[in-house]
Amino acid sequence: MRQYTAMRKANRNFWGRWYQMNMRCINNEPAYEDVSVCAEWHIELSGEQGFLNFAEDMMEDFDEDLTLDRIDPRGQYDAHNCRWVSRTVQNRNTRFHKHTERGQALTKMYEKWGHNKAVKQRFWSRHKRGWSFDDIVNVPPDQSNRYSKIRHQKPKKSTKSKYFGKILGWFKPKSSV
Repeated sequence: MRQYTAMRKANRNFWGRWYQMNMRCINNEPAYEDVSVCAEWHIELSGEQGFLNFAEDMMEDFDEDLTLDRIDPRGQYDAHNCRWVSRTVQNRNTRFHKHTERGQALTKMYEKWGHNKAVKQRFWSRHKRGWSFDDIVNVPPDQSNRYSKIRHQKPKKSTKSKYFGKILGWFKPKSSV
């Protein structure tokens, strides 16, 4: 099993992804308790042919910057349920993001406003203040600023202070009769 074929040597990173996928499932890691690898790719069932089958199914779209992702997190590793995605996309494909209202709202907000620290902080700040998930996602950032309403209002007609007027000599002293 440890013998490297020419293909393994030429595609060391690709082989490593296949090997780690198998080891996660074989070693019963807690997060992969109910996850399995299809028989065609399985290291113990197919041996070296398992890697060749995996390469045939997945090598075309492989890039070293991408990670192997299961489309359905509850499904097994097979050609119909796997894809190569960026780390950001894979992080969104978790049970939290897919199966909770809060996670779905955060994902929508990232898609709408971009994936950066400010968007995440805005989400959690709005959530803590009791905003609905619909408002959290759809209200633009500049609309939520508590000072924006004050800045956009027309100034009220102010009356000059009596003291200010006295200093400038606007008021004449009352004449006493």
